[in-house]
Amino acid sequence: MSTPNRRSDGLRGLAWAAMVAGWLACLAAMPAGPARAQEPAPPPAAAAEPAPAAAKAEAASAAAPTAAPRPTSMLMWAIKASGPIGLFLLCLSIYFTALVIKLFLEMRIQEAVPVPLVEKLEGAIKDRKFQEAYDVCRDNESFLARLVRTGVAALPNGRADAKEAMAAVSDEIVTGMEARISYLAIIGSLGPMIGLVGTIWGMILSFQEIATAAGAQPKPEKVAEGISTALFITLEGVSLAVPAIFFFAFFRNRIATIALESNKVADRTITALLAAAKQAKTA
Repeated sequence: MSTPNRRSDGLRGLAWAAMVAGWLACLAAMPAGPARAQEPAPPPAAAAEPAPAAAKAEAASAAAPTAAPRPTSMLMWAIKASGPIGLFLLCLSIYFTALVIKLFLEMRIQEAVPVPLVEKLEGAIKDRKFQEAYDVCRDNESFLARLVRTGVAALPNGRADAKEAMAAVSDEIVTGMEARISYLAIIGSLGPMIGLVGTIWGMILSFQEIATAAGAQPKPEKVAEGISTALFITLEGVSLAVPAIFFFAFFRNRIATIALESNKVADRTITALLAAAKQAKTA
């Protein structure tokens, strides 16, 4: 190819490059087309001035942004939905907790069969101080002390009478302990019943909203409030009943264990006391 043709091709390429660069520069300088397309077109001149009332309403609605509802925590929702029935269940739960703690502190093997008392009885029997053994039990109100002092008091009538007297006292003590844990069974029975009352009350509230809508659409939030009341109170009643039934069975088994251990130690103490008394007579 000749030199003039090469020059003309080079000039032509430069011209095309200059045109493309200028076109790109114009595109860069122009506003974005899509943004202009999304802008609302100006209203016609005839409809540019709406009625004053409509204009004020539109301005007020535009100026006041719609506030999103604040989220409510589960705890606050439960308190609001439970109402007075939930408050009663809360008071019952506090009483239940205090009762369980009290029973845990009182119904222990260490309380029913105190180690210091056992050691004092063994020492008094070993030294043949029978009156001292009785006095130690008289000043103590534990399960073991009541059994031993009853057995010692009935021992002059024979071993059989002493064991019978101790068995009667043991039954009396066990009956008293079972009466104290019976409140747990009562709470376990009342919990679901109170929950059922809450269920019925919540459903009444929901159906009342539907029935009083007078042909209009009932408000879903009002219907949901009644249903949430029913569900929350049912949950609270069952949540109270389950641990109450569990602890009732737990303490009933513990009472049986305490009675068995106390009677065993008391019987051993009376046997040792009777043997020591016989040795003292033969000596």
